[in-house]
Amino acid sequence: MMKVKLGILLSAVLVCSLGAGSLFAQESDDPVLQKARDKYQEQLDKGSTEDSQTNRPEAASEVPYEPVLLSFVPGVSIPFGYYRTSASLAAIGAIFEASYGFAGAGIFNIYNDGYGFQGAGVFNIAGSEINGFQGAGVFNIAGGPLRGAQLAGVFNIADQVQGSVQAAGTFNMASKVQGIQMAGIFNTAESVDGMQIGLINITGELRGLQIGLINISNNGVDSLSYVYMPAVDTSFVYWQAGSPFLYMVVGAGAPRKDWFVRNDRLMISAGLGTRVRLGGPYIDVDVSAEQAIGSDIGALYQAVQDENKEQFLVYLNPYPSARLSLGLPLGRNLHLTGGVKVLVQLEQGGTVPEHQKTKDTLFATWFGLSYTAWSQWFFGGKVRLRW
Repeated sequence: MMKVKLGILLSAVLVCSLGAGSLFAQESDDPVLQKARDKYQEQLDKGSTEDSQTNRPEAASEVPYEPVLLSFVPGVSIPFGYYRTSASLAAIGAIFEASYGFAGAGIFNIYNDGYGFQGAGVFNIAGSEINGFQGAGVFNIAGGPLRGAQLAGVFNIADQVQGSVQAAGTFNMASKVQGIQMAGIFNTAESVDGMQIGLINITGELRGLQIGLINISNNGVDSLSYVYMPAVDTSFVYWQAGSPFLYMVVGAGAPRKDWFVRNDRLMISAGLGTRVRLGGPYIDVDVSAEQAIGSDIGALYQAVQDENKEQFLVYLNPYPSARLSLGLPLGRNLHLTGGVKVLVQLEQGGTVPEHQKTKDTLFATWFGLSYTAWSQWFFGGKVRLRW
């Protein structure tokens, strides 16, 4: 756990860089001011010293409480000293034990416990827990659990993210995440029970979903597969990414002879699935929205180019599809796969292409909803993309 003394050192460097150090140096001949600074430093040292037997709530309660703390820089505040407070306002920066409501600073806040809102122009550093919101222009650090949200322009670091959100322009780091990590470049955590969204997502144990270009986890799902459906002479390519509990799957397919020749019968799909491990082999179950877009691909492309959202949505009219497949690892990264895929035609919804309908047809009604379903057997190979 981070110590307040570390925060004091960081703030001292910052203050010196702003010229506050020279201000104190010019006043060093004043014995009254020097005595006040010595007393303030003594209070800081006392507040930052932790024994292995110290109980944090009891230790915090020994620090005096002031409803409002007004600061210019640490050491120049009204009232003078080291406090717990409900409202801390600082022109440059402030150091205090705990905030129970609002803490705002032009540059930085350094404290142990934060409850409510803590905002700074550059950074916030909390030695212990955060219950509420930590927001800064550059970075936030929480040495204990985060219950709420961390938002920063560059990066966030927290010990644990519990039912919370970490969002940063560059990266997020945490030991354990139960919530969401979102970053412009990368997220990293020892374990994630929730979601990581970024260009690069890294975790040891994943129970949830990773959305990014590179997704790495020890127990994750990340594979590219090619499957062939003999009954309709069609090939599909699927990408699966996420965790065994919940992964996303996107795919694209066309009649086998159309590949790299024509695109007017192209189909795309997107959905979610789950994996059941059977030792080495495993079963994947996923449900997707699928649509034939080949005849509309030019219009769709033009709608995207024109940023015409309404026109783009006009062409989206998918039909449901589901897959049940068995995976058999042949090695670390190469698997065989096979199973059955079902396409569903509802009374209202997208139309299943005629070239995808098989003789294995089912007409039924479920909860008053009539539908027609066609099944297709498939087999193929799968390459695991993780390392």
